Amino acid sequence: MPNLISFDIDGTLVTGNGPGPITLEMVRRAQEQGHTIGSCSDRPVTDQKNMWATLIGLEPSFTVLKHRLDTVMAQYPGHDNYYHIGDTDMDKHFAQLHNFTFEQVQTMDPHAWMANDNGEVLWGPQGRGALPNTTVLVEQLGANAVGATAAPAQDTNGLTDPNDEYAGG
Repeated sequence: MPNLISFDIDGTLVTGNGPGPITLEMVRRAQEQGHTIGSCSDRPVTDQKNMWATLIGLEPSFTVLKHRLDTVMAQYPGHDNYYHIGDTDMDKHFAQLHNFTFEQVQTMDPHAWMANDNGEVLWGPQGRGALPNTTVLVEQLGANAVGATAAPAQDTNGLTDPNDEYAGG
């Protein structure tokens, strides 16, 4: 049986407040390939449903608050894998709490449904960005530190943004 794929919105999907790297084409391909898709976010369920209807134009199988991932698994039993794709420690916490495989969007290996007809994975226009809090760490270590990579000039985590998921938005 196909997989169930739960998407966080902000920082994960291109339609998020803080656009993420998962494109609408990727989501459409996942659904066309028979995967069960939906969103588990901090956003109110009504906002999630409106986003799917107006910005994405797909009918998701589920839209729930992040802490209710367990209800998704109960409602859709028998999938090969249950994934939650997100960008924060909160996503990871609830995914693991409810026995979902957590995929950190900034570092995950691409899945087959992400590839276009040419076999390319074309991330959203913002790219995948830095992991939360890594920009500061790289700056503290300095550019010549072993394993350090170039970091964006600004904090891509948006911790000061009141609409960011860390701030409860």
